[in-house]
Formats: sequence, structure tokens, C-alpha cells
Amino acid sequence: MGNLGGGEILVILLIGLIILGPKRLPEASKQVGKTIRQVRQTSRNFQAELEAAIEDPSIEEAARQKGREMLENEKKKNSYSDDANSSEDLHIESEVVKDEDIGHE
Repeated sequence: MGNLGGGEILVILLIGLIILGPKRLPEASKQVGKTIRQVRQTSRNFQAELEAAIEDPSIEEAARQKGREMLENEKKKNSYSDDANSSEDLHIESEVVKDEDIGHE
């Protein structure tokens, strides 16, 4: 039950005994146990379904294909921006060269 030690469980049981009384405590304990069991079972089922969905080859291939498309689009964006930056850099360099040539004359 998580990180509960013996002393902590004892305190919880004593509080339960005070609040519920000796007649209703066993019944309440059983109900809490059933609820915890159902939550754990639901959690296991959900985890198994999630793992099965992840391991589904068609879903996995679709995700891989989408990832490849995203990488290609990103590469295209980068190459376009690199080309634009290169032409802008060349334009700036040519302006600087012209200015330097004018200064030498």
C-alpha cells in the first residue's frame, strides 16, 4: 500500500475505529479493500490496452510516417531560410565591398 508503515496503518485503523465504531469498521474495511482492488484492476486493464495500442504495427507505422514527414518539412524550412540568409549575406558583403572600393579611390 504505497509508503505506509505499520505505525501509520495503526493510526488509520484507530481513527477508523473511533469514527465508525467497532460494528461498522470491518464492513467499511471490506468495502475499502474491494474499491482498491477494482481501481488496481482497472489500472492494469488500461495499461494493457495502452501497451497493445502502442504495439499495434499499423499505428506504429503511421506515427513513424508522420514523424518522417515532419522531419522533411523541417529540413525544407531550414534549407529555404539558409538560402534566403545566404543571398542576404552575399548582398550585404557586396555592399561592404563597394563601400570599401569607393573609400580607396
